[in-house]
Parts: sequence; structure tokens; C-alpha cells
Amino acid sequence: MKEIVAFFLSGKEYGIEVEKMQGIENYRDMLLPPDRPEYVMGFVVIRGEKIPVVDIKKCLLLPPAERTVETKYIVMRTSYGKLALVSDGLGGIFKVDGANAQNFPPLAQAKRADYMDFVARCGTDLVLVLSPDKLLNAEEWKKVAELVDNMEDEDD
Repeated sequence: MKEIVAFFLSGKEYGIEVEKMQGIENYRDMLLPPDRPEYVMGFVVIRGEKIPVVDIKKCLLLPPAERTVETKYIVMRTSYGKLALVSDGLGGIFKVDGANAQNFPPLAQAKRADYMDFVARCGTDLVLVLSPDKLLNAEEWKKVAELVDNMEDEDD
């Protein structure tokens, strides 16, 4: 049995497994270093830690949405470190078992779309569940780490 947190991106529902989450934070301004890679929107400081914010909407080819009181950061744990994405709102938590979770069809995955973990059935809805470990690859994480190091050097 898996617990999934549902959230919205441009009116579409997505999810992430609860066990892969660090937390949910209210939206706040990001640090926007000028030399950040295109897949990083910026960095959010949470309890003194600079966490990269992945531009998931760009990856999913979704249009941007206006910031509202519902806008939240979804902070996730990966094998490389923490990262966040910006959601337009939360949908709640639901449980899925094997019968209601299906692998994402390989034929439906576009190039560089392996961050799609599986499809979960929630009632009559299908929710695409993302894999935080696959949002950035090792080389992208290396660039993010270098950028954080450079930002910390500027802080000194």
C-alpha cells in the first residue's frame, strides 16, 4: 500500500509518494542566481537551507499559472539531496494498492521523461505519480551543487 500526496499543476492532478517527501511549504520568493540552468527556477531558503526548485511545468510542457494563496512548494528527498517544485494547490492524500497502481507505459514516455514513476487510480481519476530521484540526473545535480557553492561563496 502506498500513500500519495496529490497536487495540481496548471489544472492537472499529479502525485508523489508520501515517503519521498520532506514537506509542504507556503510559497515565498526564490533566490534567482543569473547563471542557473534552465531546469532550475531558482532556490528557496527553508530553515536556512538553499533548496533547488525544479521547473517541473517546463518538463511537462505545461503553461505557467499565477501565484495564489494555494501555491505551495512540494519539498522532496532524493538520493542526491532535497529539491522542490512549485504546485498550484494540493489535492489531498490517498492510498493505492497494487491493483490501483500501474507502471507508466514506456511507449508514452518522451525523451527525458523517466521522472514519471507510475499511474495511480484515485476513484475514477488517474494521477501521474512523479519520482523525485529522476527529476534531475547526476550531471544536473552536479551543476546545482556548484551553483549552491558559488551562492554560498558570495554570501561570505
